[in-house]
Amino acid sequence: MTGEAPYRARLDSPDATLRFGRALARHCAGGERIALVGELGAGKTTLMRGFAEGLGLDPREISSPTFTLVHVHECPGVVRRLVHGDAYRLESTDELEGIGWQEHLEDPAAVVVLEWPDRVPGALGPHPLVVELVHDEPDGQGRPGRMVYCSDAGFTTSLREGRDTCRTCRKPVPAEEPHGPFCSDRCRMADLGSWFAGDYSISREIEEDDLMDPDVG
Repeated sequence: MTGEAPYRARLDSPDATLRFGRALARHCAGGERIALVGELGAGKTTLMRGFAEGLGLDPREISSPTFTLVHVHECPGVVRRLVHGDAYRLESTDELEGIGWQEHLEDPAAVVVLEWPDRVPGALGPHPLVVELVHDEPDGQGRPGRMVYCSDAGFTTSLREGRDTCRTCRKPVPAEEPHGPFCSDRCRMADLGSWFAGDYSISREIEEDDLMDPDVG
């Protein structure tokens, strides 16, 4: 896929890789199947930590499930769980049968991400979203970098501009926005109000200032 993907960008730092992961996650609504491709050290774990944060999870909980094969994380938003698999130690798709893999694939509220998918062809179904990380030459200032390629041209606007997407209205969120991951205080309060009404789980921890806000009720 390298060089032929509808979307490609250079990620010049770990922070850029985290931002890409967050933006990618905020385009997901459940049911996505993602093949995460990249050699050792290409930045897959960093991307996954950003991806998890974009789903409302603590990125510190994320590690590659090399030995356990699958980690399942319950999410607080529209996407109800993140299924994170690692096929590095597998030799065939038959080895996935004993860990409930098919049940994960049939869960419409889950996003399933599989590292080293080339070792188990077809494990994600016929048309997964392929995200590939590739080591790149240092930039003009000697900083190492990586390229990211994405097989789906639909992941464009906010990804190309390095911006996140508001969890409430889905508008792009500028990097300097103080209310991120929301585009405004109004969207932040709408999200929080829905949480208090029992209609939704917010994508961040509640802070003391939120509880003191007179607009929440």
